[in-house]
Amino acid sequence: MLVKVAAVQTFLGKKLTIEEKLFIFRQRPDFICLPEYSLIEPATPDFARAALMSIEHLKYLRSLSEELSTFLIGGSVVEGEGDSLYNSSYIFDRGVFCGKYRKLNPVSGEIARGILPGDRTLIYDIDGIRVAVMICADALNPDLFRMIGRQGADVIFIPTTSAFRPGESKSEKHKRDREIYLRGAELAGAFVVKTCGVGTLIGKPLQGRSLIAAPWGILERVDIYSEAASAILTSILDIEELREFRAKRRLVTDPRYQ
Repeated sequence: MLVKVAAVQTFLGKKLTIEEKLFIFRQRPDFICLPEYSLIEPATPDFARAALMSIEHLKYLRSLSEELSTFLIGGSVVEGEGDSLYNSSYIFDRGVFCGKYRKLNPVSGEIARGILPGDRTLIYDIDGIRVAVMICADALNPDLFRMIGRQGADVIFIPTTSAFRPGESKSEKHKRDREIYLRGAELAGAFVVKTCGVGTLIGKPLQGRSLIAAPWGILERVDIYSEAASAILTSILDIEELREFRAKRRLVTDPRYQ
């Protein structure tokens, strides 16, 4: 079973251009992932103000999923529930709402600005493929990858914003990607699709380090010269190959077969 995924690295607050939509449409991806906070405009002063736009943002994401005729992981939006704010990723299948996931591990800056943690993982079956969603710093928790792996996820989508780090070398960037995302793919026994935003988020500059990984290596990544630009990564994932890999790994590690 082959599926095509697209990690759509974009400037925060910018809707997809006609050219970007045409490029994506020609690629015919089965799954598209947008960045964390993808629709928050640079001038937005805080998350409470962003939450006021949640209905408009969700209408756009639903429409985009329908327009591109695909399964869309809509990055994330800030949504309010009573007096609480959450960093939530909504997923749509060709315009039909499928579910949402709330970031389990907001970072200190989010917590200081009112973002509360979610309380559950999200695993969704679509056309025989088990899809999971994490958001940004959730990937810093190896146990979360292990938990999602035990639930049989085939592909983990991770909308992300990554702070710009002046002077960081290429080797340092790649080392961090190996230690977090490649290691996460190994722990979960799943493909990982990390999609970054570029531009700024509440005044802080970002770098786009989008990538697609398998448990056996990085398949695609944005090169260091494109980290400040929009980019679209695509990859064809072999789900049967992944499941065979997991099955063989279980045989190797199961003490009954030692």
